[in-house]
Amino acid sequence: MEEGKFAYVAVVLTIIWIALIYSPGISMEAFLQEFIAGVVVAVAIAAITAGNFEDAGLRYFHPRRVAYFIAFLFIFLIEMIKANLNMARIVLSPKPPVKPGIVEIETELKQPSARLFLGNAITLTPGTMTLDYKDNKAYIHWVYVESEDSKKAGEIIKGKFEKFLKEVYS
Repeated sequence: MEEGKFAYVAVVLTIIWIALIYSPGISMEAFLQEFIAGVVVAVAIAAITAGNFEDAGLRYFHPRRVAYFIAFLFIFLIEMIKANLNMARIVLSPKPPVKPGIVEIETELKQPSARLFLGNAITLTPGTMTLDYKDNKAYIHWVYVESEDSKKAGEIIKGKFEKFLKEVYS
């Protein structure tokens, strides 16, 4: 096993552990105990799994990609809140304004994991659900089809998700 992969996995797991356990009210003694336990677990997991990482896999932990992924998460949360409010408006309307349909959209994402993220982001946003992928096309069920033009509909559905995922997976 290459030491660089091992150290990188151990450090990333330790950072994730610190983010999960840290609380402004935690005492220094409790934090140190949790930190030491986290380092031990991170080193054990890294020893077991670091060999599974290829160099190409580690490149996704580049700070620029991580920053774009964090930005993607914020955009996703904003879009999910907006979609939830819109769905609440539709559901609470006396005569629900629905115009359901299946829309075919094109994606420029090449990697299967990038398409998976896009499909899940679309599905987790209320009012849309990813049904299938074929090559670079995704089939989306939409509660209110705003445009019959698949290119325009794709831009509405994908929103900013694809832009940020392209940067994460570039």
